[in-house]
Amino acid sequence: MSKYRAFVHYHFKKGMEEKGMKFLENELFKKAQTYGCHGLELLQNEVDSCQVLGIGFWNSLEEAKKFQSVWDSKEKELMEFCERKPNREFCKVRTTYAEKAKKAA
Repeated sequence: MSKYRAFVHYHFKKGMEEKGMKFLENELFKKAQTYGCHGLELLQNEVDSCQVLGIGFWNSLEEAKKFQSVWDSKEKELMEFCERKPNREFCKVRTTYAEKAKKAA
């Protein structure tokens, strides 16, 4: 199980949401996998489609930060679609719950 999560909050310019999402799907997904990312999710706000939360799954904080240093140059291209620089935070997984585990008990 991945022990760390990277949360990145994107705020796209009005009307640029789809271009921003396509950029992330085409560029971020491709690059993250080559740097040890175990999964990515992009969550788009139902009320304000300009707000997107990206979640990356990592085994170590070092891997996540190493990827981020490589991604910084690509992220500059993404800024064309964004209102402001994405906000990111890294969290260590302390506890998880899975529906599968509940059913097995």
